[in-house]
Amino acid sequence: MKKFLLLLPVLLVVTSVTTFARLTVEADPRAEQEFKKYFSNVENVKWSKEEGGYLQASFTWANHRTLAYFNSNGELVGSIRGLSFSQLPLIVGRSIDKSFKNAIILEISEITNDEGTQYKLMIEDEQKKYAVRLSSFGEVLKKEKVK
Repeated sequence: MKKFLLLLPVLLVVTSVTTFARLTVEADPRAEQEFKKYFSNVENVKWSKEEGGYLQASFTWANHRTLAYFNSNGELVGSIRGLSFSQLPLIVGRSIDKSFKNAIILEISEITNDEGTQYKLMIEDEQKKYAVRLSSFGEVLKKEKVK
């Protein structure tokens, strides 16, 4: 599962870049059943195959673009959804305010799997862009300059 946690941001970038080139596929019945257990009232569900054998469901859930990943057994292994700053847990929002005082937040993603929840932000600070990863407790886990 740790490999998946590390692979999830890569999958998100690959997904963003290749969405238009990817062919949709039929959902595996096991993954579709698992999907329905966790996600209701969804719109625009599209299924695709990802590297590593993962099946991805891309959809809108509660007005959020959401991605859910399923393994070859149809089990949910993780999800990513876009958030706004006001939807972050208070402790995470306060940590961002404290650590990145004048930064402009370009994008926020919530990454969830069986190891917990983390938040990935794209921020701009003094005309430099950074990818920042925070724990659900607001701890800055990684800050990396983006070109």
